[in-house]
Amino acid sequence: MNIHTEIRWHQEPEAADLDRALLETGVAALVKGCEQGWHHGAQVAVGRHGRLVVEYAVGESSPGHPMGVDSLTAWFSASKPVVAMALALLYDRGLLTLDDPVVRYIPGFTQGKESCTLRHVLTHTGGFPNALKETDLEWEEALRRICAHPAEYVPGSRAGYHSTSGWYILGEVARVVDGRPIDQLVTEELFAPLGMSDSHLGIPPERQEALRERLATVHLGAGERESYVDQAFVNRWNSPRQLAAVNPSGGIRGPARDLGRFYDWLLLQGLWEGRSLVDRRTVELFTACHRWGLSDMTLAGAPLAWGLGFSKHGNSDIHRDYSRRLFNHSGMVSSVALGDPASGLSCVVITTGLLDPLTNARRLREANGTVIGALKRPPAGP
Repeated sequence: MNIHTEIRWHQEPEAADLDRALLETGVAALVKGCEQGWHHGAQVAVGRHGRLVVEYAVGESSPGHPMGVDSLTAWFSASKPVVAMALALLYDRGLLTLDDPVVRYIPGFTQGKESCTLRHVLTHTGGFPNALKETDLEWEEALRRICAHPAEYVPGSRAGYHSTSGWYILGEVARVVDGRPIDQLVTEELFAPLGMSDSHLGIPPERQEALRERLATVHLGAGERESYVDQAFVNRWNSPRQLAAVNPSGGIRGPARDLGRFYDWLLLQGLWEGRSLVDRRTVELFTACHRWGLSDMTLAGAPLAWGLGFSKHGNSDIHRDYSRRLFNHSGMVSSVALGDPASGLSCVVITTGLLDPLTNARRLREANGTVIGALKRPPAGP
């Protein structure tokens, strides 16, 4: 089987203390995934100390179109930290605090949820994990459903990954505080200054046709077990309606290198091209551990650790050799993005195949493991 491969080097890996040959084993890992039917295509971006080192793409973005480093892939829930950092910008400007109750900004947010704070939402302890499943509703309808949903537990008392509902609430709080819809806020305050020019939180219908050949589609991968989702989900996700939806919980599409830039910026503690977009202490606050030891009722009881909108090390998608200072987020058993302050490494892996969790964890762990394995000198510290 002849698998298309594109590799683009942005600096000599030796200058970043990375082994070129070992980095290229990551390409082989994703080619293997194409051969085994795990995905039709994939992208990876690797950075060190705030600078992109290499990006590569394998396979197809959609039937008949080769995956390129410029293809626009679906980030799914790897989008969540971007929206969290939009809240961080508003926090940094003194426009809100983490312990503000949501109801202060959204008066209809009741039904036992009145004590829920922004901190609760960001740490997935808000008490309404099942309030919304759809991700292509009109904004007002999505908010109406979430507000009308009764609390499933006292906010802060339990944990349950809010896969969709929490990030619509954060997006609405940001709109109320700032005045701009969340897609406009993210575009103007993060995408534009960071040079993430190919990233979109919702692609209007008039732009979709122009981007058609660059848009990657998702599909069911052939894993060890039944896929996490079904064909109906895949069809919805590839539809023009879903492409256009402003879905802050997982709707960003763009190349892996753009998401890598976001993590490089965080590793530079809020600085980008000589400009401070956010105070370093705010970056440290949002990427620090704020929740641990709680059994997650959504994720099969896993006692995962969380920052403010970020997962912390312990996710099975992450190779064990990354440090415990790692901050990251995965997306719909197909993608993972991470930043490791101990090593200065950023790594983004995005695939088009939606698998069962176990097969996917092995796939992503192998791909990002080649990156930490390419370090010529182990990082100091835990």
